[in-house]
Amino acid sequence: MTTAMRKNSERPPLSKSEWALMNLCWKRGRATARQIYEDSLARRRRDYRTVKTMLDRIAAKGYLKVEKLGPLCLYTPVVSRREATSRAIREFIDVVLDRTLAPLFLHLAEEEDLDEEELAALRRLIEKEERS
Repeated sequence: MTTAMRKNSERPPLSKSEWALMNLCWKRGRATARQIYEDSLARRRRDYRTVKTMLDRIAAKGYLKVEKLGPLCLYTPVVSRREATSRAIREFIDVVLDRTLAPLFLHLAEEEDLDEEELAALRRLIEKEERS
């Protein structure tokens, strides 16, 4: 048995707790609920059944494929980290920032410790926008 795939635009957003579990799924690539549960203990103590229920909800949202192998369920991401992150950022910009990017860039410049590579990427982005 596998879950049905949804288009990215049809997927409900992930909650904060679901993002934490998805990050573990992306790191492993393919894992059982027990493996994800054990990985999650380093960050937050949860009951195994809670993690299993959350993984099933994430799958129902279309982010994971579930394969039933006897008593085990294997969870495999069907949405890349980049795709999910891009959608979440777009939604944040649209809803929270009201499509205004300046507060985001100001926050990055003032509050985050950006390395040289990240600063160079921001400079390139600004230069590209200035040319267009």
